[in-house]
Amino acid sequence: MAQQLLRKVITLQRKKRLLPENTSVLVAFSGGIDSVALTLALIELKDFLKLKRIALAHINHGIREDADKDEEFAVEFAKRKGLEIFVERLKVKKMAQESKENLEALARELRYKALRSIKDREGFDLIATAHHLNDLVETIILWLVRGSGLEGLTGFDEKLEDIVRPLYWVTKEEIRAFVLSRKESWVEDSTNYDIGYARNRIRHRVVPELKHINPHLEATFLRLRDILKEENAFIHEQTLMALEKCVEGQALRKKELKSLHPAIQRRVLSTWLGIKDFRKIEQALCLIDKGGSIYLGEGKVLKSEGAYLHLQRTEC
Repeated sequence: MAQQLLRKVITLQRKKRLLPENTSVLVAFSGGIDSVALTLALIELKDFLKLKRIALAHINHGIREDADKDEEFAVEFAKRKGLEIFVERLKVKKMAQESKENLEALARELRYKALRSIKDREGFDLIATAHHLNDLVETIILWLVRGSGLEGLTGFDEKLEDIVRPLYWVTKEEIRAFVLSRKESWVEDSTNYDIGYARNRIRHRVVPELKHINPHLEATFLRLRDILKEENAFIHEQTLMALEKCVEGQALRKKELKSLHPAIQRRVLSTWLGIKDFRKIEQALCLIDKGGSIYLGEGKVLKSEGAYLHLQRTEC
C-alpha cells in the first residue's frame, strides 16, 4: 500500500498535468502527516515531474499552545531534507476576536493569503496543498448536511488557479502507510480530534459508519464526484446564459428570473449571490413574490424592491 500513493500521484499527473515541467512548487507544510507525505512524494518524484524547485511554507496561526513546536518541527524537517522553508506567523485568534469572524474560516482565509504572498514574493509558480481523497469525502458530506445543490456536492478540484493537490486520489490510509514506510515522523494537531468541529465529527463518527456499509467509500465518492462534475458543467453553461438575460446593472429582473425552470432559478441566484447554501437560496427565491429582505451572511443583504432583486453590502 505504501507505493500506492506514488502510483496515484503519477497517474493523476499524467491525466491532469497538475504540475507543468520546470515548475517551482511551494508546499503548504503544517508538519502533519498529510503535508509530510506530500513533501516526501514530491522529493521522490522530482525528476519524474521535472520540477525546478521545491520549498516549504509553514503558517503559524498562533491558535494552539503547541503551535511553536509545530513550527520547530517544520524548520527541522526542511533542514533534514535540504529544502528552503518560509515561515509566517499570524495572530488569528486576536484578529477573530476583533473582527467577530469565525475563527476557522478566518484562519483559512489568512493562511491562503500568506501562502500566496510568499509564492509571489519568492518567485514560485504554484502552491501544493496536501488535500486528499478523504478530505473530499468529508467536504461533500459536509455540504450535503448543510444543504447544498449539485455544485456544492462536487467538493473541490484537484487544481484551482494557483493551488494544486497532488494527493487528490490518495486515501488517508495510503498516506499513513507511505509515511511509515519512509520511517518519517510528523506532528499531531490535537484539534483534529475535537468533535466540536463539524468536519471532525464527520471524520471520526460518520465516515467510519458509512465504511461499514461500503468499504470502498472513498473510491465511490470520487466516481460520484466525477459524474456530478460533468453534469454540473452542462447546467452551468445553461445558467450563465440565463443569468445574462436576468441581470440589469447590479440587480436581477424578477420577472425574467421567475420565468426560468426552478432548477435554473436556483443556479442563477447561487451564481449571482456567490453562495451554495440551498436553504439561503430558497429564502432568496421567496423574495421574488413576497418582497422584503434577508441577510445572507458575510455582509450580504438581498432586497426585493419593485421589479428587481438588489444585492447590498452591510457592516452588520
